[in-house]
Amino acid sequence: MKGHPVFLAQHATATCCRGCLEKWHRISKGCAMTMEQQNYVVGVLMEWIEQQMRQE
Repeated sequence: MKGHPVFLAQHATATCCRGCLEKWHRISKGCAMTMEQQNYVVGVLMEWIEQQMRQE
């Protein structure tokens, strides 16, 4: 998984774990994520991936 684009995106955008989500995106780790929060995280990941694709 280490070279997988989503793995890279998760770490580049601090969306790799609930601790990072709480620290950098203010999404609490003590409860399930709402659909709005999930959509936000997916959007952040997709934006990073799209930026990387434009650079290649």
